[in-house]
Amino acid sequence: MKKWKTAAVLLGMGMLMTACSQGEAPENEQGQAAQDIKIEVQEDTGAASEENGAQEESRQEETSGESTRRETGGNGQETDGNEQEIQKDEIVVLDPGHSSVVAGGTEPLGPGSSEQKSADTSGTSGVSTGLPEYELTLRVSQKLKTELENRGYTVILTRDTNNVPVSCVQRAETANEAGADAFVRIHANGSEDSSVQGAMTICITPDNPFYPGLYAQSRALSDSIITELCAATGCENDSVWETDSMSGNNWSKVPATIVEMGYMTNPEEDELMATDEYQNKLTQGIANGIDAYFGY
Repeated sequence: MKKWKTAAVLLGMGMLMTACSQGEAPENEQGQAAQDIKIEVQEDTGAASEENGAQEESRQEETSGESTRRETGGNGQETDGNEQEIQKDEIVVLDPGHSSVVAGGTEPLGPGSSEQKSADTSGTSGVSTGLPEYELTLRVSQKLKTELENRGYTVILTRDTNNVPVSCVQRAETANEAGADAFVRIHANGSEDSSVQGAMTICITPDNPFYPGLYAQSRALSDSIITELCAATGCENDSVWETDSMSGNNWSKVPATIVEMGYMTNPEEDELMATDEYQNKLTQGIANGIDAYFGY
């Protein structure tokens, strides 16, 4: 309220009170004086409301501008609402199983082991599609790499082409040297029984002779991935197989799992896994499992 209007109101009220006390103003004059004062107060209140409204509108404009700056990244360029804003700390190493050029020779089953295993094998192939396992695993791994990077992970592939030999020990060493938080090995299964189907994951046992301290984490990683993979694809869940017969897992100094996405010896699963649509479901499921493992 402005000072001169305040003074006018107070003066008017004083005159009215004096007149009433001295009996100098008739009743109709008293009413007129009160009405004059009321009008003066209303006019002043209206002016104050207009001033407050202008200030509020200015504040809203400032807030709207700040919101716009946040949405455009402060540089006037619109940002994608799905854009990954937070880079995760975790490193994930993906191992596309097998290769078109097989690593020859043998390797110890684990560090210091006298038992030898083939450095690698050619893997299986689709009974209906003829698609080699090494091609399928690379396709899915590349899709998965992109998906995980979009979610903020740092991702490393043990191979990004089919014509390079990579032994099981070399694959594990890639994860070890990277200091990976998870080593996820992508494979497809095979069986002499063409009716067998379903997905599974594979990890070490609690009594692993090489790195038993990694069992709990490897099991948790395996559980998370198989649960989410089957939820995304609707395939049969064959759970987790615990074994110490996989040299790639035994040489890993970080939590590791093998993902058997399905049976290429089953005509139905073979044909499904060869499609982009199903590969995308596999990718989403495995990525969701990795998120669940890390608590995202």
